[in-house]
Amino acid sequence: MKINNINIPLLPVLGGVAVLVVILVMWAGNGFQSLRSESPPIQVRHDMYYQSKSMAQEGNSFFADGKAMRDHVPGTLPRNGTVYAFTTPEEAEAAIAGNPLAVREDVLARGKNRFNTFCSPCHAQNGQDTTEVVRRGLQKPPNLAAANARGYSDARLFHVISAGQNIMPGYADKLPEQDRWAIVHYVRELQKAPMLYAEAPAAAADSTGAAETETTEQSQ
Repeated sequence: MKINNINIPLLPVLGGVAVLVVILVMWAGNGFQSLRSESPPIQVRHDMYYQSKSMAQEGNSFFADGKAMRDHVPGTLPRNGTVYAFTTPEEAEAAIAGNPLAVREDVLARGKNRFNTFCSPCHAQNGQDTTEVVRRGLQKPPNLAAANARGYSDARLFHVISAGQNIMPGYADKLPEQDRWAIVHYVRELQKAPMLYAEAPAAAADSTGAAETETTEQSQ
């Protein structure tokens, strides 16, 4: 084979092409991954790839309690922040007459947006299903369409969203008051759907002790 009157041996060229094709095929079979190495890569510019910081839920020996995530300093507020005034649902129900927001399309849309962002990871988008965090070990939250949840007053629902309940954290420091009330309206919309799963039956009262006491008295 001649290129520009230069003799180029054909066999070595075809052999090189064949080797290149084999390498490309093998690399494609590996998902075009780079060669594996036990050594760390050389970082010419670190940029923000490595940062001196603690991740969420990580421990930190710098603090006496060993927690990297710091609690709010007592007596302080974030800029433009507010303090939720009630500690029990009874206090909230006694002080709050009802939802101050009217049921409008924009309010429900905002409630849906905030619910799907903050609540659905545990409660699911329909308020009833099991989510991935529950399947991975988190305690299953109550069914929002169950009879007890339907019986909650708006003030009680608002209190649970604001202050938390059981393992659920409060969102008063994360969501403005208007958004929490919008979520209450949206939860009411979710509660209009039928129950997907039957409620667990109430546990029967244990009468063993009473029966034993009665038998003892009769034998005496």
